[in-house]
Amino acid sequence: MSSNTNSTNGKPAGRSERRNRQRGKDFHHRYLALCRSKNFHPLPEIVKTKKKNQSFLDVYGDRFKCYDWQLITDALREDNSLNNVALRLRKTYTEGTDGLVPHSVHEGNGAEKTPLIDKRTFKQLVETLATFLRTNKVVEHFTIEGFPLAGVRLCTLITGLSQNTSLTELNLARCSIGDEGCKALCAEIKFLPNLQLLNLTACQLTVKGCQAVADVIKFQKMQRYATSWEQSLRYGDIKEDKLMGLRYLYLSHNPAIGDYGLLELTDVLKDDAWVRQIHVCNCGLTDVAAQFLTECLNMNASIEKFDIRDNIKISNEACHEILVKLGANVDDDGSDTASASKKSPKTLASLREHCEFLEMQLDSERNRNSQLESTVEQLHLQIGDYAVQMNELQRELGALVKSRNELLERLKKLENKTSKKKGAGCSLRRTHSDAMASVNHEAIETLMVATTSKSEAVVKKDHHSREPQQGGSSLPSVGRIIERSIGDCGGAGGGEHEMPLLMDPVSEKF
Repeated sequence: MSSNTNSTNGKPAGRSERRNRQRGKDFHHRYLALCRSKNFHPLPEIVKTKKKNQSFLDVYGDRFKCYDWQLITDALREDNSLNNVALRLRKTYTEGTDGLVPHSVHEGNGAEKTPLIDKRTFKQLVETLATFLRTNKVVEHFTIEGFPLAGVRLCTLITGLSQNTSLTELNLARCSIGDEGCKALCAEIKFLPNLQLLNLTACQLTVKGCQAVADVIKFQKMQRYATSWEQSLRYGDIKEDKLMGLRYLYLSHNPAIGDYGLLELTDVLKDDAWVRQIHVCNCGLTDVAAQFLTECLNMNASIEKFDIRDNIKISNEACHEILVKLGANVDDDGSDTASASKKSPKTLASLREHCEFLEMQLDSERNRNSQLESTVEQLHLQIGDYAVQMNELQRELGALVKSRNELLERLKKLENKTSKKKGAGCSLRRTHSDAMASVNHEAIETLMVATTSKSEAVVKKDHHSREPQQGGSSLPSVGRIIERSIGDCGGAGGGEHEMPLLMDPVSEKF
């Protein structure tokens, strides 16, 4: 009997121990137990009735004290029941020397504010959240909003995030992680296939941060293609709903992203088939970014929503074109709210709203009309400038044609003169040659006659020559008798007074 009673008593004891362990790992039971043990009143924001089959923690902690944060930290350390954790701050805080302080440290009277959380408590909170992400196997939604998580704090949180396999939504809005923090975060979350939503609203991102997010989309796209290829080989069909990865991106209120930051995203999204929504409100976009987005939507039909509100540099025409590409019901004026205004108003308030809406439309149309008139005036001025330039060019063309004609006339005259000179030179050369040929012919004939008739040739003495002096040997000055036998060669039969036959210089030349 004693053994049976001990066994029956042991079973309830074991059940109570297990129940106590489970309660110890439940956040709400742990928190209430800590409040009772330390005699603190529990916060009403935390003590809420749990939803059916869902345990969550969603609080705004701007009015919490340091000991409240300490209790939350201790209750979260060993929790494994929460599937939705959201710790939010309405203001934006920075980590100072003493703890978390808002951007405006001084109040209106100049007194310094006490830190929301001291530095030691904030460090413990971040380390506890990392441990919570590492050990909790059921958490799906995790939100840290408004806390400064740059540098070491973000690296600590990432160590726990990299070992989580159940998280589907990650919200780090207004955490000021910057481009370096975004790169470190994206390097880890690209290996989390269950993560579908990433919220980096107002995190001081630039083009480099968008490039890091685009790298995540590109990496997961390749992984999805590989998975779909395996499924097609095994089962013959592809179930796109089971291909996990990022589907919703929130990058709003990062004005430094600009057009080229959006270009990094659209280049990757052109051949992506899984991302559904992208929010880039107030990101410094212009019509150039709208053109990039239009080109992306021409190739990608899987995007359901691309939010570009609060980008004042994007024209209404570009917004209308983007809405048409997304399949929204819009009217000719480019506003998707026009359909609601067509409903007949029934109350005075609705009439006033309708009048205000019509006034806004009228103002917008007036602005468009003024812009069009200014552009028309500019075009008219440009047309006048073009007409003046055309007249000047026509004048210059006429002057060039006139000078060309004058040059052609001069060239013709010069050609005529050169042709006449060439003809005259050719006729003179022919007469000179004929004269020389006739002279040579006459000289040859005279020589032939003289040699055949006589054996002597008498060279007549010049009438200007003087008489030979007496008593001496007389030598004629110019003319003399030359005796020569026919057939003699040179001076064989001649004496000392013999001279060679004088030849005509013209015949000697030829």
